[in-house]
Amino acid sequence: MIFLPCRYLAGLVFAFVMLVNANGQSEQHATSSWNERVPEFVLTDGTVLEGLKRLSSEQKGFAFGFENVLRAKFSDPPVIDVRFSLRLKNKSVREILDALCEADHRYAWSAGDSFVNVYPLASVDDSHYLPNRKLAKLEIRNITDVEQGLLAIAQQLPSPAEQVAHVQLGGDASYPSVPWSTSFENLTVREAVNLLTTHMGVRACWIFGGSLDFRSFAFFRWGFHSEAQSD
Repeated sequence: MIFLPCRYLAGLVFAFVMLVNANGQSEQHATSSWNERVPEFVLTDGTVLEGLKRLSSEQKGFAFGFENVLRAKFSDPPVIDVRFSLRLKNKSVREILDALCEADHRYAWSAGDSFVNVYPLASVDDSHYLPNRKLAKLEIRNITDVEQGLLAIAQQLPSPAEQVAHVQLGGDASYPSVPWSTSFENLTVREAVNLLTTHMGVRACWIFGGSLDFRSFAFFRWGFHSEAQSD
């Protein structure tokens, strides 16, 4: 295992697994949250991530995990995101998520009761992709922040060892005052990270990015707040 000091960490990611078709549409029965209608959704010259941030801040909102398309090497130029515009009226959250992924065919999405995951479509069947890797069991003992949870995943993930950094872009990553102890069985890294994030708060989100040789997570306790857009 590789452990990175100075607020960086070895470790992890996936959430509530669902089958995904080639258009990135979830095939599991939707909960009422995903059928909820949004009167108007506007994204002007934005990306999938920007659209996801905006959508997650609408109405009741939801937590999410987003996985960027990774570049091959950390020294490579950043991956250029697809930019597009959408104006949708009276569409469900599900339909808007479909539209975001249809606008950038590199991405797919899935959802559980209250958590959305958006990830590269090319990764869906890749068992070696870190967020898809499986943990037979995850035991957490008296952790007080999300970093300790990531370290627990890294330590309990079967060989081969994985590298991942925790970058504190989202501010305070601590948990509520009472240390957290629990255990989970038969879950993916993505599901594990979703659970760690949910314990931060109901609107907490995470973003995964970097490169194949240097991967990183950032956590955002309060989620994201929408700003009005006009064209």
